[in-house]
Amino acid sequence: MIVNAPGALGVPVIALSAYRNAEQKMAIAAPGCGVSWNLLAGIGRIESGHAGNGAVDARGTAIHPIYGPALDGTLPGNEVITSSSVGNRVTYARAMGPMQFLPGTWARYASDGKGDGLADPQNLFDSALAAARYLCSGGLNLRDPTQVMAAILRYNNSMSYAQNVVGWAAAYATGVVPVDLPAITGPPPPLGDAHDEHPEGLGPGLPMNVIGLPFDDPLSRIPLIDLGQPQLPSQQPMFPWMAPATPPQSQTQLPGCTLICIGP
Repeated sequence: MIVNAPGALGVPVIALSAYRNAEQKMAIAAPGCGVSWNLLAGIGRIESGHAGNGAVDARGTAIHPIYGPALDGTLPGNEVITSSSVGNRVTYARAMGPMQFLPGTWARYASDGKGDGLADPQNLFDSALAAARYLCSGGLNLRDPTQVMAAILRYNNSMSYAQNVVGWAAAYATGVVPVDLPAITGPPPPLGDAHDEHPEGLGPGLPMNVIGLPFDDPLSRIPLIDLGQPQLPSQQPMFPWMAPATPPQSQTQLPGCTLICIGP
């Protein structure tokens, strides 16, 4: 078992490396987002105490897999999310890993932060990069403190949670321990969005598309999983549909790119 030595304000060294690695990768992949390592550290602290105070191996993977409680409706403020149902036996979803991703949300934002070709929600490098992609997906400028709060609340509509994340993010940036943060009752909300957890569609007016979003929603066109290496903005935009339209020159297949068309 490896428990990594704490760095600034108790952030384990390997966790700090994972958060900074995610910031650097997103600075290339989505330069307009501006997600910072200290914001990711704020989330990591609240969600899992930086993977149990750094209880990870040399590659950043949790020694003992981290899971949240079953989302069976018994926790205040948490919805019921079923992972499987066989006969009369129902299995409920649980958040996974140091950043506590719900399964459907992890499937959408799964990332290979450590460069070994695998995306593991129990790994600090992978989950930190996935969390960065998750926060950047809405097109907000996370250099703006008001938009940081909006990004957190958009997914976890808990003001006390958001205030704790922002408070600790500021602490990691300044070295000043936060005071008077509101208490979080019960386990912190997992990182997840209802659209990602209910691919069959939500609410009236079904059917929606395969990931539970209307066809005109920009988020419906984001790839579910993209483990390719990030490209420089001048080579290929992170969100190709936002690039200026150009006449197709050929039917050339791009390396590492998969095109999936979903008809009405």
